[in-house]
Amino acid sequence: MTYREAVAYLESLIDYERTPAGAAAARVWNLDRMRHMLEHFGDPHLSLRCLHIAGTKGKGSTAAMAASILTAAGHRTGLYTSPHLVSFRERIRIDGKMIPEADVLALVDEIRPIVEGMRESEIGPPSFFEAYTLMGFLHFAQQHVDLAVLETGLGGRLDATNLARPLACAITRIGRDHTQELGDTIPEIAREKAGIIKPGVSVISAPQPTEALEVFQEVCLERRAQLIVVGEESGPKASITQADHARQVMTIHGLRGIYPDLDSPLLGAHQAENAAVAVGLVELLANHGMEIGEEAIRAGIKSVRWPGRFQIVSRSPYLILDGAHDELGAAALAAALESLFPSRRIILVLGLHRDKETEGIIAPLCPLVDRVIATASSSPRALDARELQRLLFPHCRHTAAYTPVSLAVREAVDQAHRSDVVVVTGSLYVVGEAMSALGIAESD
Repeated sequence: MTYREAVAYLESLIDYERTPAGAAAARVWNLDRMRHMLEHFGDPHLSLRCLHIAGTKGKGSTAAMAASILTAAGHRTGLYTSPHLVSFRERIRIDGKMIPEADVLALVDEIRPIVEGMRESEIGPPSFFEAYTLMGFLHFAQQHVDLAVLETGLGGRLDATNLARPLACAITRIGRDHTQELGDTIPEIAREKAGIIKPGVSVISAPQPTEALEVFQEVCLERRAQLIVVGEESGPKASITQADHARQVMTIHGLRGIYPDLDSPLLGAHQAENAAVAVGLVELLANHGMEIGEEAIRAGIKSVRWPGRFQIVSRSPYLILDGAHDELGAAALAAALESLFPSRRIILVLGLHRDKETEGIIAPLCPLVDRVIATASSSPRALDARELQRLLFPHCRHTAAYTPVSLAVREAVDQAHRSDVVVVTGSLYVVGEAMSALGIAESD
């Protein structure tokens, strides 16, 4: 089997990231398949010391920052995230480096017999995400990482990562997303995310809507888990002291120290908040005998790489890639654009999924832009570009529709003046296809 064949095999498994699961599929979600596979391999996840992160918005950025800090502190650190932008290998990293192709191939060879054996079983075959999560646990155990940072895929309670036994947990901002699977209300969604909270394990949360915070407080009380909230009296706090188009400087008042003048390449007030969650999360490791010092926090925040999140890839015109795909993400993107590019002419390349709250994404962005080019990724979940253009008409007079994403990006750049800003957003799939077209995929 070649690497390409290994990837093709993984892609043959049902993939709820690319195909909407819906309520019917959600009813069969459980952790039985993951338990069965992990038991077969001797429960590698139980040997891992890990941090676990859930949330609607910002969990990937928070995970990347936490992992970068731990690497800077000298710990061999695994990072498991989803989805990927260009390569499957992005999902499993050690000390910032993507898993090698040879290791992907070896892991697929290792798990394939049990995956095939489950096809006719009562519990059924694993999904793509379950199989890849198994590969992540196996890889981190085989490579003897000191710590692993795990990002949930969807929800938390029934997420494939939720069999881990974390040293500490974090929950980033909660909003309405994946409502078919997680519920229609903030309390319902919050309860699914709170499923990662383990008895006696400390939890750090971003600021939350009152109804979400009430759920977290209830669950933490039941499970005798300490809850720490960013921005509250006893929680971390972040403030931006300087920002430009390359970096922002912030001060974080953490749980165990004050860290002034932290230099971060991740831009926007939302990333300062995510940094506060990440810093508080790694500080909680002190409860387990692992002190993370200021030097590591400073170096980790400065060196973090997390592509596709307000990533400025060129400057004449400015070309920004941002994976905002829900109301919270769109609001955060709009705030960053207003702060960093006031009075600039903005051209928006927008591609959305059919199962998203379209109006909630469009509303904060369209007032800031001169024109919108609707597009669609190759995902089966993608909203047709012409249909998206129709939905844009009440919000923006100047619209067009181009597919594929590569053509939409080229058209936007061609229309832009040197001082303009082109923003490509709406989903990580759109951003990933733009990155491929621009030839800026991550290298080894």
